[in-house]
Amino acid sequence: MSKNLSFNILSFNWPKKQPIFYFTIQETLNSHPIHKYKWSSKILNAFPELNNTELEHIYTTFTTKTKGGIAIEIEMYKKDLLIYKQFLKHQLRNYFKEKGFIVTKNFIKDIQVWLPAKKTTHPLFQQYYKFSLKLQFAQVSEHPELVVSFDGLAKVLNIPISDIEDTTLVKKTVYKNTVFNYQKLKDPNKQDFYNSLEFNKVFPLLTRALASAYNIPESAPNRNNKYCKYVNNIASFAKTYLLTEEFKKIIPVYGNNFLKVPIKLLNRINAKKGELEYANKNKGLFPKKELGKFKPYRRPENPNIKFFFILHKSHQEKIRTLYSYLTKGTGVGTYYQGLEKYINIKVKLSNEHFITYKNASNPIPEICAQLEKLDFNHDNVRYAAFYISPFNKFTPNKEDRLVYVKVKELLLNEGIVTQALDYNKMQNDLSKPKNYQYTLHNISLAIHAKLGGVPWKLAVTEKKELVIGVGAFMFQEEKRRYIASAFSFQNNGLFRGFDYFSENNNNALAGSICKKIREFSNQVKTEKVVIHFYKDMSEKEIKPIKEGMQKLGLNVPLYILNINKTEAQDIIAFDNDWQELMPKSGTFIRIGNNKFLLFNNARYNNDNKYPAAEGYPFPIKISISSPDKDAFEDANITLELLTQVYQFSRLYWKSLRQQNVPITIKYPEMVAQIAPRFQGNIPDHAKDKLWFL
Repeated sequence: MSKNLSFNILSFNWPKKQPIFYFTIQETLNSHPIHKYKWSSKILNAFPELNNTELEHIYTTFTTKTKGGIAIEIEMYKKDLLIYKQFLKHQLRNYFKEKGFIVTKNFIKDIQVWLPAKKTTHPLFQQYYKFSLKLQFAQVSEHPELVVSFDGLAKVLNIPISDIEDTTLVKKTVYKNTVFNYQKLKDPNKQDFYNSLEFNKVFPLLTRALASAYNIPESAPNRNNKYCKYVNNIASFAKTYLLTEEFKKIIPVYGNNFLKVPIKLLNRINAKKGELEYANKNKGLFPKKELGKFKPYRRPENPNIKFFFILHKSHQEKIRTLYSYLTKGTGVGTYYQGLEKYINIKVKLSNEHFITYKNASNPIPEICAQLEKLDFNHDNVRYAAFYISPFNKFTPNKEDRLVYVKVKELLLNEGIVTQALDYNKMQNDLSKPKNYQYTLHNISLAIHAKLGGVPWKLAVTEKKELVIGVGAFMFQEEKRRYIASAFSFQNNGLFRGFDYFSENNNNALAGSICKKIREFSNQVKTEKVVIHFYKDMSEKEIKPIKEGMQKLGLNVPLYILNINKTEAQDIIAFDNDWQELMPKSGTFIRIGNNKFLLFNNARYNNDNKYPAAEGYPFPIKISISSPDKDAFEDANITLELLTQVYQFSRLYWKSLRQQNVPITIKYPEMVAQIAPRFQGNIPDHAKDKLWFL
C-alpha cells in the first residue's frame, strides 16, 4: 500500500489572537445576518433581549467597527467557529469577486469560482472551469483546512436573453459575476433584482434543450484519467490564486503543497475480499477478462429461453446484422462469439413474436395491439425482448423519452424482460464490430442477469448477514424524490428483492425493511443488520425499524452507512507514487469521526499498464452510525462494514466495468428512476428480478 498520498486540502494557521467581531440587533450598512443557531452564550449575554424573542437573525460587520455595535471576542470552537467560518467565506467571496470572476454557490452552499477558459472551443458558447472552496476545521489535521475541488466545466451561451425567442428553455443564467435561476425570478422576493436586469447582458448556461435549439452537438464523454485532469487543474488554480502572498493575507496557508494523508488515517481492504467466483469455482478480479472464459456462476433456472425484437419497419436491415452478431459473434478474432457462447445459455429466436411498428413518434398503440394478439408459453419458456428505440435518453421531448419506459412496463406486465437499444447509436456501432463487441458483452451480461442468472458472486463470504440498500432518484421537473429499498444476503451478495416509495413514506419503508429482517432472521441467525442509505438517516426514519427489530426479538446492532459519490465538491486523495495518481483499490482513509473515503477501482498493483477501459472512478464517501450504544465496541467492526461496501461494488451486472458505488445504492437508484414513470404498480412477480438493468 502506498503511503505517499495527498488530499486536495490546503491547511492554514489558526488566528494568532482571537478576532473581535461587532454585532447589532438591527441590520446596518454592509452587515451580514447571523442565524440564531450560531448564537453562543457570549452573544446571548451581550444581547439579553434575544432570550425572549422570535428574531431569526442578528447582524455583524465582522471586524469593521459599526455605530452601536457590541464587540465580542470570537472563540475558535463550537458556535463561534461557525461565525468565524462565515467570516472566512465572506473574505474568499470578496477576494475572487474583486478579480472579476464569477462567484456562486455549489449545491452544498460552498463557494464556487468560475474561471474563463483561455481557448474558445465553440463560437456559440464560452467555457468556464469551476472550482469549489470548502472550509472545515481539524478534520484530517490539527488545523483549519481549505478543500479545493474541481467541479468540471460550465458552458455559457454567447447569445443574451434579449435574443432568445423561447425563454422556457433557459434555466441558470449569468449576469455580470453572479449566477441565478431565470425561472425563479417570478418569486416576489426577487422582483427588484428581476427589474434591474439588462437582458442584453444576461447569458444562459447551455442546456441540452438550448443546445438542440441552436444545433450545438453533444460533447463526447471524456474517458481519460480524471485524476490527472483533476489534480492538474486544482494544482494550477492553487498556484495562481491561493499560494500567493496576496491570498495568504486573507487565509494564512502554510507551505506550498497539498496536505499529505497522515499514515494513521490510512488503511486498505485486502484485494482477496473482492474476489469473484464464476462457474466451476473459477475465481478472479476482472470480469471483463474472465466472464467469457470462465462462464457465469449460475445459469437462469428456465432452460428454455427465447428472444424477439420490437422495431420500426425501417430498422429491419440493421437488425439482421445485430442478430448475426448475437448468434454467430462479430467475426473479429475469438473475443465475442455470440450470446450463447459468451454467457453459456441456450437461446432461440422467436420469429412469431416479432413486433414492427410504423409510427416512430408514437409506437405504443401499435405495440399494444400486436402484443394482445400474441400467445406466450410462460409455463415452459422465459422470454426476452430487444426493443430498438428511435429515441435516446437525451431526446429533448419528454414524451419521446418515456416511450421506452412504457414499452418496458407493457412487457414486464407480460412477464417479459426488455433490453433497449438506441437505434441511431446502434447503426453507427454495427459498422465497427471490433469496438461494438464491448457493447455486446454488456448486453449479454445484462440479459443473463435479467433472465435470473448469476454472472458471478462473491468468492469470500465469511458471515451470513442481512444488508439492506436504500437509494433514490430525483425527478427535477417534479422536484420529487422517489426511494427504493433493495435487499441482499451478505453471504453471497445476491439480489433478493425490492420495493419503492415516495420520499416521505417512512412507515412503508420501515415496514418493508422489517419484513425482510423477519424473513432473513427466520432462516439464519445474524449478528447485525446493516442499512446502506443514500443520505443521512434521521431518527424519525430509524425509530420504526428499531421498534420492528425489538418486536421480532432481534437484539442485534443496527448499523447505518450513508454512502455518497465524490465526483465533485468534496474531499478526494491521490497517490503521488503512481503516475496515474489513482490510489489502489480497497484503500480507505478516515476523514472524520466514523467518516471515510473508500476507493473502488480496478487498480490492484503498481503496474503502469493499467487498463484505461476499466475507468478511473473517484472514491465514495461513507459515514457510519448506529442507534445502539455499544455498536462500536468491536475494533474490527468498521473494517467489516467497509469491506461489505467494497464487496457490493463488485456485483454490478449492467456493465463489466468496475463501479465505485455498491449495488445496494446503485440498483435502488435505477428502480427509483424508472418505476415512478409506470402507469401502474410494479407487478409482484417482478420484485425479485433485475428487469431494471
